[in-house]
Amino acid sequence: MWNDRDTTAFESLCADGIAFYPGLLDADRCAALLDAVAWSRRHPSSSFRRLSPEGVPSLESDLFRWRDVPEIRDFVTDEKMLGLARAYLSTDDPVILEDQWFWSEAGSATDSPWHQDDPYHPLDRPFLTIWVPLTPVPAGLGLRGVAGSHEKTIYSPVEFSSGENTLSADVSSLEPVPDVDAHPDLFSVIDPAGGAGDAVILDSRTLHSAGGACPADFVRLSIRYADPATVRRGRAWPTATFWDVYDWKDGDPLPAHDFPRASSLLAKEPA
Repeated sequence: MWNDRDTTAFESLCADGIAFYPGLLDADRCAALLDAVAWSRRHPSSSFRRLSPEGVPSLESDLFRWRDVPEIRDFVTDEKMLGLARAYLSTDDPVILEDQWFWSEAGSATDSPWHQDDPYHPLDRPFLTIWVPLTPVPAGLGLRGVAGSHEKTIYSPVEFSSGENTLSADVSSLEPVPDVDAHPDLFSVIDPAGGAGDAVILDSRTLHSAGGACPADFVRLSIRYADPATVRRGRAWPTATFWDVYDWKDGDPLPAHDFPRASSLLAKEPA
């Protein structure tokens, strides 16, 4: 059932490319998902990455855990999540593009520089991200975005990992991301003040950033949904290395086994 929070978030997302959705998850759901992420952290997949240097408190990430973690699978197919994706992507049956969690240990530096999600993916159209903290958000570490940037320039992707490459190349035809913080007069930054269970919703083209020094463990989960009509489009710049495993060419649809439609997951027994 669509409510006032859904309407407000949808209208903000359409206008600004970023929206705040308070109370998307209650405390019990946050706790259950936090336990699920902790389990997946102890059982990393091939997509697991340590994004911080060795020898310091870690910032870690993993992808595609809907495949083997029932609580994450239930989350990506939650009716509230799918309702937002259906509305923004104008489709009855969104594709589950990916889930990704980030775990910042106390004492880590969690800087996520200004970037857009779109250029990391060799896809012909934008997608939707729903980002939810599962623990309290340390001051200044929430996700923030530049209003209206989803309708403007696409910038070069930046490397996030200090330990191993997450991009397929280091040469890009795109211009670098501007220094948003150095030019506050040129950019309208939206900085939602949220906590555990409060979501930020993003168009994949929206410039956004997060991070800083973590006084306590900080865990967040993001889900990305795509239009089922999405096809491969080659990029003249580096994309995320996980795409390199797929044998596909321009114009091919997303591989259905790895990027299923929501309906196909809902029709099957939980993993």
